[in-house]
Amino acid sequence: MAYKISRTGDVMAVSRWSNAAAAAVCLALSGFGPTGDALAQEFSTKLQISPQGGGHCIEVAGGEAVAGRGLQMADCSSGGEQSFIYDPAGMHLSFGKLCVDANGGKPGDLVKLSPCVAGSNQIWKSEQKGNFTKLVGENNLCLDVRYGSKEIGAPVQSWNCGESEPNQLWIFQRE
Repeated sequence: MAYKISRTGDVMAVSRWSNAAAAAVCLALSGFGPTGDALAQEFSTKLQISPQGGGHCIEVAGGEAVAGRGLQMADCSSGGEQSFIYDPAGMHLSFGKLCVDANGGKPGDLVKLSPCVAGSNQIWKSEQKGNFTKLVGENNLCLDVRYGSKEIGAPVQSWNCGESEPNQLWIFQRE
C-alpha cells in the first residue's frame, strides 16, 4: 500500500492508496501517461503531405475561418492560412475557432471547416506510419488529397484508408 498526504487548511490527512493508484498519480504529476509518453497537449502545426504525395501543405482557401470553407493543397509557407491546431487527446484538428469536419463521412466527401461540436465527423485519430502520420476520421476514412493529385489547389477529402498511400501520409510541422 502507498500513502497519500493531503492538506486542507491547517489539517493534514494521511490515507492509504493501492500501489496502482499511487503509481497513476505519480505518472500524472510527472507529466507522463501509462505508456511513458508525455501527456497529449494540443499544438500548432502545418500539415504537409509526404514528399511522394507532392510535399505541399494544407491551407484554408482565402485564409479565413469561415464555416463551410474547404481545404486545399498549396506550397508550404509561413502564412496563417496553413496554421492548424491539433489536439491529440480530443483528436480534433482546428483552424481558428472551427474544426476540420469530414462533411458526411463517405468516401470522396470534401472536408470543410465547421463549428466545433462533439461529433464523430470532427475526430481525426493520428496513427504513426514510419516517419509519417495518418489521420483517420469518421467511418475509418483517412484525410486524403483527392485523386492523389500533386497539384496546387487539389482539394482535401475523406477516403478509404490504404496501408501506405502517399496522399494519406502527413508530416506534422510543429510551429
